[in-house]
Amino acid sequence: MLFACLGISMVSCNNVLDVDPQDALDTERVYSSVSSFEKGVLGSYSLYSPEYSVLIGSVMADECRLNSQNNGVNGFGNLLNRWEYTSEDDILLKAWKNYYADIYSINLLLENAAKVPVRNEQERNKQKSLVAELYGLRAMVHFELHRNFGAFDADGNEALTIPYITDTDVNKKPGKISLSKFYEYLWLDLEKAKDVDETVDFRMNRNAVTALEARVALYQKNYIVALAKSTQIINQFQLSDISQYENLWKDKSPSEVIFRLKRSNDNKLRPNTLWQDYSAGRKFFQPSYKLMDSYTESDIRLSTFRKDENAEEELINKYPGNDFSDKVNDVKVFRISEMYLIRAEANYFLNRKDASLQDINELRKHRISNGVQLSAIDLDVILNERYLELAYEGHRYYDLKRLKLPVQRLEKDLAAEGDQSELSSANKAYILPIPLKETIVNPNLK
Repeated sequence: MLFACLGISMVSCNNVLDVDPQDALDTERVYSSVSSFEKGVLGSYSLYSPEYSVLIGSVMADECRLNSQNNGVNGFGNLLNRWEYTSEDDILLKAWKNYYADIYSINLLLENAAKVPVRNEQERNKQKSLVAELYGLRAMVHFELHRNFGAFDADGNEALTIPYITDTDVNKKPGKISLSKFYEYLWLDLEKAKDVDETVDFRMNRNAVTALEARVALYQKNYIVALAKSTQIINQFQLSDISQYENLWKDKSPSEVIFRLKRSNDNKLRPNTLWQDYSAGRKFFQPSYKLMDSYTESDIRLSTFRKDENAEEELINKYPGNDFSDKVNDVKVFRISEMYLIRAEANYFLNRKDASLQDINELRKHRISNGVQLSAIDLDVILNERYLELAYEGHRYYDLKRLKLPVQRLEKDLAAEGDQSELSSANKAYILPIPLKETIVNPNLK
C-alpha cells in the first residue's frame, strides 16, 4: 500500500481555505461548486512541504556545518548530514509521506473534477484553470520525489525511479519505473497544465509551469528545451539588483520570484525552522566554511551568513523573517536567477560558450559590487555559481546527484574526527533509500 501513512495532520496555511482539507476531500461539499472546488485545490497546497527538499538538498551536500547542539538521539537531520542515516530515517519517511499524501489529494480532486457544476463561461474557464493547476502541482511533487529517491539522471533512460501515481487506488503496490517512463508521465502532466491561469499568486501559474519545464529539461539533459523555457521566463522577469537583494529574502521585493508558497506561524515546517529551534533556542546547522569562503567580500550574498551582532556563531540567515515575524518567510520555489543558471548550463552543453558566459556574468553583476567579470566558462564555473546563488533553496545535493559528481567537504566542516570528507557516487549513502516502512508494505519498491 503506497499510502500506508496518510493519516497525518493537515492544517491550512491560506486564510481563503476555511475548511479542513481532509474534510473537504472526504465529502461531496468540495464538488458542489467551482468556488468549493478551489478550496480543495488550496488544500493540496497546504499539505505540500517542499521544505523537506530544501533541508535534504542542503544537509546532504556541502552547504551546512552541524552545530554542536545538534547531536545525539534527539538530533535533527544530523545523521543525514554525516551520511550515517538508514532507510528508517525519520526525515526521509516524512518527506515520502508528505509528497505522496499530497499526490493522493491531487488525484482525488482530478478524479472528481467532472462532478463540479459549471454555470457559465467564466466558471468554465475557472474550472479549466484549476484542473490544469492540479496537473502542474502533481508534476512538481513527483519531480521532488524523483530528485530525492530516484536514480541518477546521468545513468540514462533505463535507470529506475519512483512510481508516478495518477489514481487513488491505495491497494495497488506499484514498483519503480524507468526514467523514460517517469518523464513521459511528467511531461504529459505539464502539457495538461498549460491551461492554468497566468496571474494567480502563491500557486502554480503559467510562468511556474514554464519554470518547472526548464528545470526538468535540465535534469533530462534536454538542453534545447531547457534553453527555450528558461529564455521564455528571462524575457519576463528582472534580476534584483544589489540594493534589493536583502529585501528579496524579507519578502519585501518579490519581483525576482516566479513562484512562491505562502507561509505563516501555522506552518510548523517552513524555511526558517530548518536551521534552528526557535522555541528551545537550539541551533541545528550553520553555514559551512566552504560555502562562506567561496564568496568575495563584495558579494551581497554573503550577507545571508553574516554573524549577528549578538551571536557568537555565523547563522544561516537567508530567511530572516518579514515585517510581521522574524521567523516566517515564503518559500521561493522558482526565482529568475535559477533560469539564468539553467540557460547558462544549457548553452554550455550546446557549445555556445559565449552565451553561457554572458548569463553567468549578468547574474554576478547583480550580486557583486565592483566584481571582476569572468573571461572563461566551464561546468565547474557554472556549478560554483549555482552553489553561491541557490544555497539553502534545495539544489546543491540534487545538482551533484543529477551529474553523478561527488560531495566534497572541507575538514573543518566535519562534525567529528573520523567523519568522511567526500561522498562519491559509488558510495551506498549517496542515493537516498525509499523508507523501510514503505518497502515492507510494498516489496515492489525495493
